[in-house]
Amino acid sequence: MSGAHIVAAGETLGGIAAKYELALADLVKWNNITNPDVVSVGQKIELSGHEAAPGQGEDIVYTVVAGDTVSGLAERYGKRWIDIAAANKLEDIDHIEVGQKLVIPSQGVAR
Repeated sequence: MSGAHIVAAGETLGGIAAKYELALADLVKWNNITNPDVVSVGQKIELSGHEAAPGQGEDIVYTVVAGDTVSGLAERYGKRWIDIAAANKLEDIDHIEVGQKLVIPSQGVAR
């Protein structure tokens, strides 16, 4: 896919990813987005140009903000919560702290 999408009122990056059948993590990477929960009306979102092979790419380092959960991050980035837990050696997925840096692995790591 090529082209771009202009964010309209009420849209989310996750919704845009779903609309075009793209991985949220790819949109984040292609557009150098630091917080996937924040997009602005009128913002241009590139839909390609950096074609990623499925399951490949670079890990994302995410900084936890208030309200984040491991399962929520997994859903946001199209990953499994168990892979995020394994990549970060989390003993308790219900205990992450604001400001904590978590690796969102590009590929599954849990066995």
